[in-house]
Amino acid sequence: MKKAALLLLLTLSAQASAQELVPYNSRGKWGFAAPGGKLQIQARYDYAEPFSEGLALIRSGASYGFIDKAGKKAIPAKYQSAGSFSEGCAPVKARGLWGCVGKTGKTVVPFEYEELLQFREGAAPAKKDGRWGLLLKNAKEFRGGIYEEIYPVSEGLARVRLNGKYGYIEISGKEALPPVYSEAFPFSGGFASARLGDKYGFIGRGTLTFKERPYVSIGPYSEGLAHAQTLEEEGRCGFIDQEGKEIIPANFVMCASFEEGLAPVLKSFKGGWGYIDKGGKAVIDFKYDQASGFRGGLAKVTLKDRVFYIDQKGFEYRK
Repeated sequence: MKKAALLLLLTLSAQASAQELVPYNSRGKWGFAAPGGKLQIQARYDYAEPFSEGLALIRSGASYGFIDKAGKKAIPAKYQSAGSFSEGCAPVKARGLWGCVGKTGKTVVPFEYEELLQFREGAAPAKKDGRWGLLLKNAKEFRGGIYEEIYPVSEGLARVRLNGKYGYIEISGKEALPPVYSEAFPFSGGFASARLGDKYGFIGRGTLTFKERPYVSIGPYSEGLAHAQTLEEEGRCGFIDQEGKEIIPANFVMCASFEEGLAPVLKSFKGGWGYIDKGGKAVIDFKYDQASGFRGGLAKVTLKDRVFYIDQKGFEYRK
């Protein structure tokens, strides 16, 4: 019993370690490291993204494929382009068209689309014959191919663009909010920020109403906050809640959305991007040329033309 328990503990420990592997940029070549930066998978790829559903997207030369957590080739690098796995499927491009493959490399969605994004909530935006619609995973059905653009589903709604205006549709293809907005963002926590003419505000799925707020611009509503530029301090941004109340003062020149509790912000054009928490406190130094939001505990940043990942403690996975 003791031996079996020890083996189980070692197995779980190894699995936990593998799950934490992070893309590591070593002088322009990519591999994977454990937390703290110890290299686990040799840096031999031209690009790599974080593991998703057990596989990581890599690029060798101009071709994309996938490896497993042991560093073994899971799907050969033979595609023109690809996206990470989501809901058991990864969008890949071959011979100029997009399809979707499962974890064994078997084709799940035929290669017949001009564009194909990741599946979210059972549906993926896809482009066919010059128009966008939703591809339903279970039904393998392409619906509503009439739009100029469709974005990933969020809280059961997909943002669409038609005749230059934005609206929302349900996964069934039924219109939820007509395409009347000049600008619109995904739903989060039951709200979405949008612009109607020159008025910025929030729309709620339940009331389907638009509440005007006195801002120059409002960004995506995420994790209970949206970044906004005030009329009084044009060119400066802070964060507000869905009622328009200022939660984090407008002390920044540029802001991006909160993801996993942190938001990238730029304090001044003479400095760099860093990260703040929901109390407005700086938690990662303002030094990056570009910074993305956190996903799975990691964020992609750029510094002096070097692209690499950092964790929420600010540790840089690079050499």
